[in-house]
Formats: sequence, structure tokens, C-alpha cells
Amino acid sequence: MTIPNILALDFDGVLCDGIREYFESSRRTYMKVWPGEKLPDKDLFTTFRALRPVIMTGWEMPVLLRAIIQGYPESRLLLDWETVRDELLHADRCHGEALVSVLTCTLDQVRYDWIAADRREWLEGNTPYCSLDDVRRILTEPELAVIATTKEGAVASQILAQWNIPLADIQGKEAGIHKCENLRTLIADYTMAHGQRPRLWFVEDRLETLQHVTAHPDLEDVGLFLAVWGYNTPEKRATIRANARIRLLTLEQFRSGLMAWQ
Repeated sequence: MTIPNILALDFDGVLCDGIREYFESSRRTYMKVWPGEKLPDKDLFTTFRALRPVIMTGWEMPVLLRAIIQGYPESRLLLDWETVRDELLHADRCHGEALVSVLTCTLDQVRYDWIAADRREWLEGNTPYCSLDDVRRILTEPELAVIATTKEGAVASQILAQWNIPLADIQGKEAGIHKCENLRTLIADYTMAHGQRPRLWFVEDRLETLQHVTAHPDLEDVGLFLAVWGYNTPEKRATIRANARIRLLTLEQFRSGLMAWQ
């Protein structure tokens, strides 16, 4: 196997386990969006962690916490999250897209307020999945290593700077584009600079994102890897065996370097 010219990595669920930060930011956001209610108990963390794989976008996390508090069964949340989410979005006076906007803005502001008040505590809620020496070694193997994330680039940059992890680029949610567009831009820029199309590998922990990439013929040569240690479930991983395009990637393989990703 020839290693790629470009390695594109998702951030949350691939390099960074931010579950403790997500939970606390969601608790604080919950109290600002629904101020008349009781602060969610910290004992809900274990359930929140188990259900984190259903989340596609950050603003959904306080809604997930609301679903847990309101007693929705875990089995239903795992199998039918979008329906439950939409039920809850339309249950309040402020509802639908208006509530999504409030949740998005509030969650971002809560995170920035936390960073401003106690940056060290906030950083401690975001931990790497493997040793930083391993990460640095892996990122030096391709010509370029980049991050493509739905987290704000400035937030991811603070964590990576704390870890002393150098990257060619960090493309965050402020770009306002789907990750397929991130991949196209990487291909186009490399082709223009080098006169040939690059070998590109993309590591993501969301199966749905990888499946979306497979639907685009112009990206059919991109190597796709599902990070099994991230925010996905055994049921999702089991479906990969029937998909020739997407490969399961274990943390041990990841740590062993690109030649081990077979």
C-alpha cells in the first residue's frame, strides 16, 4: 500500500475525545436555553457518553441532554434520534429553526466564556485518544496533514496548540461547507501546485459522512477510513463489512502508522 500525499482527519472522535467538555458545555447551555429548569445532574454523564454517537451537529447535544432528562428510552434515542430531536425542537414556544439558532449561538458563547474564565479547565475536558508522540509521528508521514471538522477552527486550534501538534491546515465549521467540498479543495490545490492528482485519505468517525463521500463519483479515489474508537456504535461498524469503499481503522492500526492501515 502506498501512503497518501494528503491525510485529512476529522478532529472530534478521531484525534480528540472531548466528551467531558461537551457534557459540561451542554449542561451550561441547557440552563441558559431553559432557565426555569433544574441544572442537569452530573450523574447523567455516563448515559450522555453512550448516546453521543447519535449527534451530527454540536447544537444537538443540549437537546440530547433534554431527551435524557425527559426519560426517552436509550434504545429509542439510538435508533430514532432524528425523530426525537425534532419532537423536542417543536415542543417549546421558541421552536424549530429559531431554537436551533439559539442553541448554536448559546453553545458557542458558553464555550468561549468557559475558555475565558478557566482555559486550563476547559482544555482538560479535551483529551487525545493516543499519545501525542504517536500523533506527531503519524502526521509527518504524508506530505500534508490537515483537519476537516465541524468544530470551530479557532477552538480546535487552541487544543492542538496546547498539544503542540503542527498541521498544514485546519478547516472548521466557519468554512460553511460539507466535508466533500473540503476534500475537493485539497485535491484541486494539490493538483494545481504539483501537476498531478494527489492520493488522499480521509479518516472520520461518522459513518454517514463517509457514506456521503461515496455518493460522489469525482471522489471515488479518496481512501475512506472509519475510526472505530470514535463516536460510532458496533451496529454502525458492522455495516462496513458490506462496503468495499470504507475501511475500519482501529486505534492500534492508527498508532502503528499509515502502512499499517490495510
